[in-house]
Amino acid sequence: MSVLIHVGVRASDLSESIRFWRDGLGLRVAGERGIRYDLTDGYHNFAVFQHQGDDRPEHIGGMLDYLHIGVGVPDVAAAARRLRDMGYTIFSDGLGGKTPLDPDNLEQPAFKVEDPDGITIDVSEVTTMWPGTTIHPNQTAQPEG
Repeated sequence: MSVLIHVGVRASDLSESIRFWRDGLGLRVAGERGIRYDLTDGYHNFAVFQHQGDDRPEHIGGMLDYLHIGVGVPDVAAAARRLRDMGYTIFSDGLGGKTPLDPDNLEQPAFKVEDPDGITIDVSEVTTMWPGTTIHPNQTAQPEG
């Protein structure tokens, strides 16, 4: 059986993207190599590269996006408040589009937020939501080694 070990994205502003993923969502920096950061949850590698090509077109957001990333957190309300305080909009989406959410009054243990390049991040503390995954409620990133 294959194992998912690595996902990578190219960031328009590497430092802002690292701030989002590290400070906002709590991924740990496992390494830095110039224009690349390797982040981890203790199980998977998430590489963020500085985009160095031509100007990028605006990202297609909402229900029209081509990509979204799911992240599990131990306390969804705390993550939502932290990201809001960092200047990000917390929302839910559906056929009607984005609906802003109040991080202080979340009705569900999940929300969406866009990273600095407009990639939708599906943040959840539900541990049984995604078929094929096993995440225990108290699971946290483990140090390598």
